[in-house]
Amino acid sequence: MLMKSPKKIRIFLDRPLKESSILDIENADFHYLKNVMRIKIEDQILVFNGVDGEWICKIKRINRDLINLEVLQKQKEQLSYEPLRCYFTPLNNNRHNYIIEKLTELGITKFTPVITDYTNTKNLNIQKLYLRAKEAAEQSGLMIVPEITEQKLLSDLIIEEFNKEIILFCDEKKNTALPNDVLNGVKEKIVSFLIGPEGGFSDNERMNMIKLGNVKPVSLGSRILRADTAAIVAATFLQITNSKAVI
Repeated sequence: MLMKSPKKIRIFLDRPLKESSILDIENADFHYLKNVMRIKIEDQILVFNGVDGEWICKIKRINRDLINLEVLQKQKEQLSYEPLRCYFTPLNNNRHNYIIEKLTELGITKFTPVITDYTNTKNLNIQKLYLRAKEAAEQSGLMIVPEITEQKLLSDLIIEEFNKEIILFCDEKKNTALPNDVLNGVKEKIVSFLIGPEGGFSDNERMNMIKLGNVKPVSLGSRILRADTAAIVAATFLQITNSKAVI
């Protein structure tokens, strides 16, 4: 059966997707579809769950607080993504929201908030960050929503996690090597990077990370970049570098 083109609306649902199944849409997704996008019965939208691919679904029923979707047919097979993790420090004026949004669009698969010596903002709403990532994934065409973990102390990460892989951290100190100079001596893929707070890292934090050997300070150039800008530059650079390594 030839289907009409679905509206350019995509939503993520954390539930199985298979042909002819009926899905109940409630809460925030209900509000988005009914009150923001003003969908109507028989409209078609796209739904993905990060596992079963992307499916065309049809609006079957719209109630006062519930929408019923019928799953019609698969539009795209599920894509797999290279793991790429961003450790970031919460920023003033909630600018970390921008990091979540833009780096999700760039394909970052995991975010971990990090509390450092100079972190000013320490109370994060992880659920709100997840919803920001979900919206960015829906609008950018990604087939997954990245994971947002609970925040951790940098001192704990240095002891418990940072010794397990190569990690880049963006360092504004003078005489820090450029990324290419660091990566020329590294054979494995780098899948994690760390963005510091507005005030940079303390001398003690910097020393403890560098002592590990596998945590590499890099410069992003002569300009001092805002943390959210540095995150975009670092994510883009690593993706390009890793894709070249595959070729």
